[in-house]
Formats: sequence, structure tokens, C-alpha cells
Amino acid sequence: MRNANNTSLVCISLGLLFLMLFNLTNAENWEQPRRNDNLSPFGGWRSAYFCLMNQSNACNHKSNYIITLNGTLNVQDSEINEFCTGGCYDHTLLIFKCIQDVKRDFYFATKAPYAFVKNATMNACNELKGFDTSKYKDPNSATSLYGRMYMPLISTLMTMALIATFGV
Repeated sequence: MRNANNTSLVCISLGLLFLMLFNLTNAENWEQPRRNDNLSPFGGWRSAYFCLMNQSNACNHKSNYIITLNGTLNVQDSEINEFCTGGCYDHTLLIFKCIQDVKRDFYFATKAPYAFVKNATMNACNELKGFDTSKYKDPNSATSLYGRMYMPLISTLMTMALIATFGV
């Protein structure tokens, strides 16, 4: 009798384990990324990606009006009124707000920070001028390498001059 109770408890426990293992639950909220727990940097990146995947019916007619993971928006001067008043601008600002809420230091694939793309979009609609965010230049180029090399070079030359002058 005792062995039968143990066997039934083991079967019930295994049944609950398999039920929990094969349950199709999803801990991430694709439609509302702000509700995700962004406890790790990876979780923040995933939530920002989910923010970018939220689509609007107002922007589906032009592919260059939709912000993607590349961070490229290309709106010509002739199309800027349609972009800014047709709902795409508002949708893009909502995406930027969502990204700011889940991952403040988000960078697009072109290494452009989201703040650069957001400011370029807002300035274009304020001035009603076309814009292209794919032409972002990374500030960590050879010019900053030269700037990092300049001070050590000067300090080395100054040290050599002091040693030669005072014979230390």
C-alpha cells in the first residue's frame, strides 16, 4: 500500500513537471515592450528591438518612412509634408519614446545613437526639410585616434627635454 502511494506521487510529480515544461508560455511582451523586465543589457536590447517591430497602419505605404534596426530614415524634400502630417512622424516619435524607456543607451546598426536619429527627425519636421539618417559618421574615427596620440607624444617629448636639460 505504501509503495502504491509513492508511485502515484512520483507519477503526479512527473506529470506536473512535463505539463510545466511543455506549456507554451511567453515571458516577453512583444506588443508592449515597456512591460518586460529589462534586468540585463540583453533584455533591454530585445525590448528595444520589440519597440522597433511595432508597426503602424499610417506608415506601411512607404518603406523608407519606417524606422528599422539600421536606424535609417530617408525622406526627400518633396515627401516631408506627407511624412510629418501623415502619421509616420508621430509613430516614429512613439517608437523613440519606447526605446528611451527600455534602453537609454541604444545604438542602431550604423552606430548612430537613437538620440541622433530622433533629433534629425524632429529637426526635419520642424524645418520641413528632407533628411537622411544613413549618413551618420562615427565619432570614433582616425581623428580621435590622432587626438589620443597627441598628448602622450607631447608629454614624452617634454620628459626627454627635461632629462636632457637637467641631466637627471
